[in-house]
Amino acid sequence: MRQKIFDILDSLEIEYTNYEHDAVFTCDEAKGVDIPGYRVKSLLLRNKKATNFYMIVLPDNKQLDTNIIRSIFDDSKMSFASPERMMEKIWLKPWSVSPFAIINNTDKDIRVVFDSELQWKQVWFHPLQNDNTIVLEMKSLEHFLENLGTEYVYHEL
Repeated sequence: MRQKIFDILDSLEIEYTNYEHDAVFTCDEAKGVDIPGYRVKSLLLRNKKATNFYMIVLPDNKQLDTNIIRSIFDDSKMSFASPERMMEKIWLKPWSVSPFAIINNTDKDIRVVFDSELQWKQVWFHPLQNDNTIVLEMKSLEHFLENLGTEYVYHEL
């Protein structure tokens, strides 16, 4: 699956560096991986009726207050998407989620929210599997998402 991400990045002439490492399943495990850039976590949320979906990207040491997402989009109570729903929406299981997974969202119904702290940073994301990490500038990730027709916002989380 990661080759698909590399191919898209290359076709868009986006500069990135890929790092191979042992699989990591949590942010704590990722702290043992020596890679430059900002370490983040990506979360897939849904509203109460599972009619709206949100991919939230924030620094890995920050706790998410889902009420902020509710207020941004004037939506109902939020919860994490189940592993089954994740497979349905982005074809991934937990621990490999990243904005790159938006390529698998054929319904184009996931809104992406970045913590404003990340804007202008160099960040790292899994390329759809958790034994690789791609490091790139947020501006480059924005270009990637724009190419997919995916809207995103920055907000203080």
